[in-house]
Amino acid sequence: MLRAGLMTLSLAWIGLSGIQAQQLSRQSQFVQNPFLVNPAFAGTELGTFASISHREQWVGFNGAPSTSNVTLTSSLPNRFGVGFTVERDDQGGAYSRTGMELSGTYTIDLNNQDAVAFGIGLMGRNTAFDGTDLELWTPDDPAITGARESSFAFDSRFGLMVFGEYYQFGLAVSNLLQTPLGLESEPTGRRNRGVRHYALTGRYDYALDNNWVVQPAIMMRFTEITPIQLDLHARALFQNRYWGGLGFRQGDALILMAGMAFQDIQVGYSYDAGTGAVGNLSPNTHEITVSYVLPRRGAGFSSRGMGGRLLDRNLIIRN
Repeated sequence: MLRAGLMTLSLAWIGLSGIQAQQLSRQSQFVQNPFLVNPAFAGTELGTFASISHREQWVGFNGAPSTSNVTLTSSLPNRFGVGFTVERDDQGGAYSRTGMELSGTYTIDLNNQDAVAFGIGLMGRNTAFDGTDLELWTPDDPAITGARESSFAFDSRFGLMVFGEYYQFGLAVSNLLQTPLGLESEPTGRRNRGVRHYALTGRYDYALDNNWVVQPAIMMRFTEITPIQLDLHARALFQNRYWGGLGFRQGDALILMAGMAFQDIQVGYSYDAGTGAVGNLSPNTHEITVSYVLPRRGAGFSSRGMGGRLLDRNLIIRN
């Protein structure tokens, strides 16, 4: 009971007085579904890419954070693409966010092997805070009214991605408009806002032989008022069907990853062993992602994958 109360209080503090920190959900398997990080991914595969993922954080706490999302991206004629996602992000029971996003992309060929994609997304999010069942150190805290609050707002994000058959580098900016969240943080009526989040990602596929590929990946995330958080990952893929890997998230967790592909279906699992302060009480975080690629009729794919399978640039140039 004490742990639950302390965690709820800390999450309430994060959700209200500290909401200017990281406001977006976190994914350990960002390589398997890059669209969750960067909208420019939509349409960079010759077909339709669908993914479902669920993340359970700090397992063992009552009301621990959890995130679920469903994404769908598809390539369109004339180098356009479209993406759609629905997400439910419960950050500890008291504070939650439900939203959806519709994104459009356009790809420009740089040469026969490389291209750059631009993406823009419009997001609608409902942010809710339930202060009716909090255990507070200070019962008369003016920042916690003890009421239920809910507000809907629009925002947007932008991304670009330079990629080829064996690599990809991307930049994404979320909360472009910094729309007010609509939750009253103090009796004065001052409103919290979304803060711009920046994400730099990169990945390279290095073939050891005909069977083995090593895939290092990196993600750097930061806001205008918070320091950089670094994710370093490395996967080993066997025959492009089975993989395992290790990851490190600065100041937060060590990550173990494994997965397999069966025809056009991929299943990935990651386990985060927390290294931060909360990890001393509950280091266990689980995340599972199931992806499916439906190729466009007559299209071909490269044997190497970004999330599902990266398109062959030689094919799209002639498309």
